[in-house]
Amino acid sequence: MPSCASFSLRSRRSGTSVPLNALFGQGKKALAAATFLSGLSVLIPAAHAATAPTTEPTRHKPHNTRAVEAGKESISVTGTRHQPGGGMMRAETAARSIQTVTQNYIEMQSPTSSPLDLISNLPSVNITTPDPSGNEGGSMQSRGLYDNDIGILLNGMPIANGGTSSASNFIQNYIDSNNISSESMSPGSISVEDPLTSAGAGALSITTRAPSKKFGGLISGSYGSFNRTRGFLRIDSGEIGHTGITSYASFSNTHSDAWRGSGDSDRKHMDFRAQKLIGNRSSIDLFAGYNHSEYYLNRYPTLANFQNDKHGRPVSTPLNYTAQFNAVSPGNYYGVRGTDKDQFYISAPMKFALNNTFTLNISPYYERSDITLNSASRMQEGRTYAGTALQRVDLNGDGKISTSTRVAVSTNSMSVTQQGGIVAALGWHSENNDGQIGYWHEEYRYSLRTPLSKMNQTTGAQPSDTDKSAYYRTTSGSIYYSVDYLGSYSLNSGFLEDTVHLLNHKMSVTGGIKVTSMTLESQDYLPSTASHSNHTYVSPTPRFSWSYNFAPHHQFYINAEGDFRAPSPINLISRYSTSSGVMTTSGANVKPQYSIKEELGYRYNDDLFLADISFFNMNVSNRLLSTTVFSNDVQVSQTMNAGGETIRGVDVMLSTRPLFHRFRPYFAFEYLHTTMDNNLQTTADDGSVDYLRTKGKTAVMSPKFSGSVGLTYNEGPFFLNASVHYTSKQASSFMNDQYMPSYFSDSLTLGYHLPKFFIAQSPTFKLNFSNLTGQYKLGGVYYFANNARATTGVYGHKISADANPTYYIMPPFAMIGTLSTAF
Repeated sequence: MPSCASFSLRSRRSGTSVPLNALFGQGKKALAAATFLSGLSVLIPAAHAATAPTTEPTRHKPHNTRAVEAGKESISVTGTRHQPGGGMMRAETAARSIQTVTQNYIEMQSPTSSPLDLISNLPSVNITTPDPSGNEGGSMQSRGLYDNDIGILLNGMPIANGGTSSASNFIQNYIDSNNISSESMSPGSISVEDPLTSAGAGALSITTRAPSKKFGGLISGSYGSFNRTRGFLRIDSGEIGHTGITSYASFSNTHSDAWRGSGDSDRKHMDFRAQKLIGNRSSIDLFAGYNHSEYYLNRYPTLANFQNDKHGRPVSTPLNYTAQFNAVSPGNYYGVRGTDKDQFYISAPMKFALNNTFTLNISPYYERSDITLNSASRMQEGRTYAGTALQRVDLNGDGKISTSTRVAVSTNSMSVTQQGGIVAALGWHSENNDGQIGYWHEEYRYSLRTPLSKMNQTTGAQPSDTDKSAYYRTTSGSIYYSVDYLGSYSLNSGFLEDTVHLLNHKMSVTGGIKVTSMTLESQDYLPSTASHSNHTYVSPTPRFSWSYNFAPHHQFYINAEGDFRAPSPINLISRYSTSSGVMTTSGANVKPQYSIKEELGYRYNDDLFLADISFFNMNVSNRLLSTTVFSNDVQVSQTMNAGGETIRGVDVMLSTRPLFHRFRPYFAFEYLHTTMDNNLQTTADDGSVDYLRTKGKTAVMSPKFSGSVGLTYNEGPFFLNASVHYTSKQASSFMNDQYMPSYFSDSLTLGYHLPKFFIAQSPTFKLNFSNLTGQYKLGGVYYFANNARATTGVYGHKISADANPTYYIMPPFAMIGTLSTAF
């Protein structure tokens, strides 16, 4: 089993490897030696790792009493202790809700935390993570919307824009937590220049640390529950000569056994950032990264199965995939449920000060993702379909087609996604006026092929994904694909925004508009279902905001904007059963979603206390909902329109700066009220069209109450951070005839700053704990259903129960110890 010390870039896809073992050595002994000799730094937000300026920086002066010396991988403990709520909240001044966690908080958390884990205590979000290692993607809800309605930006670059699988499934592959300086959630709103097409619920913006001006670095090693290991190394070049160029590169390897069932996961990651400062107002930045990850998929239980397992009763379907292969039911074997992902991404934001008034911002970006989802099915000769057409395929290689022959076959779903674009904006600034005008262009291309391949009937071993010699072919010689599809879009968007400052900058008024045109194309290459579609959508999205600092420490704001979301090109695909030719998922007749959002907020900020309260209202039409289903034993995403939805609620955040020089408490709360505005169309048992009585029902995955309590404590070199998050019950079916129970999640960090030793500038040891009470509970809705029970439609037709909702299981108690140091 690989350790975190092994850094060999190996992929199931190609079977090749690039050894990087020199980075961390081999095995646990090397890990122990590395951590012993160099230590590890957790709470050291490198001074040269100063947070990059946000798009909407606070106007309040920092309250740190001691300055951070630039260029060293350390920070004043006194300075960090003045951050509100231990970094779980930041003072904001924008005329919209923004909720931020800072580097002080991030560096106290487990180094294997994904970006979603780090924002789990913000009031506007509910986060579900399927494993404690941080290697797998999770899910995200915000203000009654989720996943595909939440845009994610990394240094201004969009992540998984337009994909049917939301960025929350991939963001852990784009950045190491050691390189994050802040994460800001803007629930329900985005900036006009943000290159996002799916942000009805707002956006999560991740900012990476800036390179240091002096040579140095950070090294860390971790070991914890489920044989979880991680090694991390970052090296800062410092200023290269007198060029004004600074850079850093980092490498990490995380490995963990599965916490339930069989299998393991492995993640190898590299980040690089370079920055060139030109004078005081111009800069050229470059951020690039590569990630390779492998893990095995989980099985997600129904409510009944989970409750039976929890109370020791028999289950109808096992909660985990089996450890042994059986050719009669190959899809139940964990070894055929592997997935591997290779992702490369690069962005180069540039800012040029043309004069004292005008600036030009240009931000090109590109990313490519190669993802394989492995699976297996048992197939029968004479019943091998591609689309709607029966294909003659010799499954056992005996030269005959016999309906008595049944064989386990490998079904590897291989996708390649490429996305690139550029944002260009001309901005202006004067004493009482700021604004910008700009243009955004993006190209997106998604290809998906699922060839059926021969596999070992005894062991379940699968061939390499790209081994064409193992592909099944029809008797005519063509490769036997169950899916052969290409989807794309071309996007053009123009935007304009202007802000007027009044009353000596105590009041500001902003108006703007963004007009987006998207042309979606899809091509199905299966001979029996070959088709081409083309859809063009044009939508204006206006916006308005007002802010007034009516007294010292007090601010009111109002924000209103529209949001447009087109269906993903991936959702235009229709899939068919390989054993019957029957359609299993449909991509037809999906309409764009449009949202109108309003927000009223109040903030208070003084030398001790911070408060942020925001009331919100949202009306959504043609709600696009994506759900994960199985087609030919492969997990796929299907999107549907669910009519209109009305969302109302309030977010509350409270925190303090140090009390008694030691304590920094934090409190967050959300009340959420959602209703579906329409009855949901469905097909009755007799085949007629009818409607479920969903009008007035609570929207799925929308808990009415959620909240968090956090505390950060410092005593000399010792530090502690603890948090508890509560989520009330939430509907898992449109008919509200099944709910997921409420649940708590918790975490604890204990750490100690060790004395400086040799080149170890800030050795630190910490322990991170999650699920302290060892709860065995559900942690989120994985698949929602139309109706969990049989019912009668609006027109009186009988409608049988839909497929049962399925759920994530909350990971059990886990801990990880980390030793780190800057040098």
